[in-house]
Amino acid sequence: MATISPVPKLQFSDENGVPLAAGLLYTYEAGTTTPKTTYQDAAQVAANANPIVLDASGQADVWLIPGEAYKFILQDALAATIWTVDNVTAAGTMSLQNSTAVAITGGTIAGVAITSSTFAGTATNISGVVDIANGGTGAITAPLALAALGAAASGVNTDITSVAATTTINSQKIGYLHIPANAQTGAYVIVADDDAKCIDITTGGVTIAANATLALAVGFTFSVFNNSGSSQNIAITTDTMRLAGTASTGTRALAQYGWATVRKVSSTVWVIAGAGLT
Repeated sequence: MATISPVPKLQFSDENGVPLAAGLLYTYEAGTTTPKTTYQDAAQVAANANPIVLDASGQADVWLIPGEAYKFILQDALAATIWTVDNVTAAGTMSLQNSTAVAITGGTIAGVAITSSTFAGTATNISGVVDIANGGTGAITAPLALAALGAAASGVNTDITSVAATTTINSQKIGYLHIPANAQTGAYVIVADDDAKCIDITTGGVTIAANATLALAVGFTFSVFNNSGSSQNIAITTDTMRLAGTASTGTRALAQYGWATVRKVSSTVWVIAGAGLT
């Protein structure tokens, strides 16, 4: 489809419409008195003088830098100002046509380089491939996008090499596939890292600190194995430890080679059960 031709040369006249022979055109940065260069050619090779001296027909070749605004002041040959026009911009560039964030809908825009732009909202109906360096995936299908981004395919979690037992999902610890042992040879006070572990004690017994001292989560559970030939105490301080299946509370003795499991059921209450408890 053909389009209207731009003005090939700028024509200037005086107040009476007479060509402004030898007139002067000053060009500045928009809104300032700082001179701004124009050109005699589209390639921006030959710069105009400033002011531009119009020919005998009041004409001049004036090419502007795309996307940049100018202020023009036109004077006659005797330096009398005829008019001043600010914010003159070159038409036909993407930056100027859409300088006020006008929505562009429909049609096809081809051969246009868009730089230093911000896009908001959801982009739809985009075909082709957008490189990873430009914010895309460099692919046209989901599997190819995963491969291009170095991500694992669905169901193949090769990106996950290890997960600690203390890792939480929805506030719950993953836990262990076995019961790790925490071997102790002297009096021992339970710590937060003992959750889901077994304390192998040989002497000195095991103590549960008060909730006010160490606020372990409700559900915290640990086991005790008395790895000795003598009785070991499992002690509670200011909180309550109930013997499962009874109304008894307080410190319990665990017989030689006995096994007990202790679980926190509320902020200050524990329950204990096992073989060899008295």
